[in-house]
Amino acid sequence: MDFPALQVRDLDGMDRIIPDDLPGGPHVIILAFQQWHQAGVDRWIASVSEIAKRHLGTDVWEIATMSRGYQAFRPAIDGGMRSAVHDADVRRHTLTAYTDLERLAQALEIDSRETVHVFLVGCDGTVGWHGHGEPDSVDLTELESAMRPCR
Repeated sequence: MDFPALQVRDLDGMDRIIPDDLPGGPHVIILAFQQWHQAGVDRWIASVSEIAKRHLGTDVWEIATMSRGYQAFRPAIDGGMRSAVHDADVRRHTLTAYTDLERLAQALEIDSRETVHVFLVGCDGTVGWHGHGEPDSVDLTELESAMRPCR
């Protein structure tokens, strides 16, 4: 499956269409659908960042996904998130997407938006691995085994 083109903005205000506009690769993309998912996102980032360091070119991206209906509130939502994140690198790797959540879930074969979803997206945009929930040693081993450098 291909990761669908998704319009996002980082917390510094840079617009991108992912996965094509992401530098390097492969990419670990962590999708959060609820504000209360942040603790789970943080646990994934802590675990996956160590793996990414062993695989040059691999970046970890957090995407807060919201319904298009919240687009009018984007300045306040993104601004609130930006004010809470002081590290410039973290701001660049934290993205927001205001999109059709049902369509996104269908494209990524997500059956529940009640948990965090993690995707390994290869240099060609294909999904090489998908996990959800809390990170565990099996997931992390599978994720690292699926990583392939870009050429």
